[in-house]
Amino acid sequence: MNWFSLTLLSVFIVSIANILQRILMKDDKSNPYSYAIIFHLLLGVINLVFAMIHGFQPLPLNANLIGFMLAVVLWGIGTIFLFKALQLLESSEVTILTSIRALVTIVASMLFLHESFNGQKVLGTIIILASIFLVTNFKKGAKFFNKGVVYSLAMAFFYGLAVVVDVFNLKNYEPISYIAIGNFMIGFILLLIYPKALKQWRDFVKPEFLKKMMPLGILSSVQGIAYVFALTKGPASQIAPISQAQVIVTVLLAVIVLKERTNLFRKIIAAFLVMFGVILLM
Repeated sequence: MNWFSLTLLSVFIVSIANILQRILMKDDKSNPYSYAIIFHLLLGVINLVFAMIHGFQPLPLNANLIGFMLAVVLWGIGTIFLFKALQLLESSEVTILTSIRALVTIVASMLFLHESFNGQKVLGTIIILASIFLVTNFKKGAKFFNKGVVYSLAMAFFYGLAVVVDVFNLKNYEPISYIAIGNFMIGFILLLIYPKALKQWRDFVKPEFLKKMMPLGILSSVQGIAYVFALTKGPASQIAPISQAQVIVTVLLAVIVLKERTNLFRKIIAAFLVMFGVILLM
């Protein structure tokens, strides 16, 4: 498959995963660190299975360990902020807000990968920012930058940078093995930072929890594999914006599955603004 087809496959899978993440975190007061640890360790196990089938390759002796660890830290911190945001906001809101990560990736690609940025892309950037304003202004009397918004934008910042670091790293790694090792490292590092997560282990082996987490882990693994293969074949500055088509798909799925119909008209307008902005960024 070419990079465009892989990106579209990633879009549809991640949209479903967004809904599952919201179902997992909705009305749950558990610590987001614990969810992030379990999530990444589960992804590590599932991706390792894919890597063994595909042909697992350990880190080469001449690997850029600094770049690898930087990606691990960025993805890990971003995931914590994502779970924090999903505890406070609707899935459709988080998805629209985090679309700004495409802008982060583009700016970082310009600085570090020397990719171009023109007037058309500036217009696309403005349109995406306008869509974010629509979402953050949903609730009458609410603060513009409430905690949910801040967590969403923080996630977008760290994930946006992580994509660019991955582009550097994937020049020297086998993609599936890279994802497997990376997710294990993220899980273990977060566990070292937050060892209290071990006290909640009984909650994470309950059947009702596993029924939600396993499909999320499998979908996220397949989406991650599709995305990194796309990055090895195409330009990050185009792949990142196109991937934001997940905004519209997620908003529609949230309406159907989660009944997220509050301010639906504004959400739909915001979603299409994001898509229009994405097209201009291509």
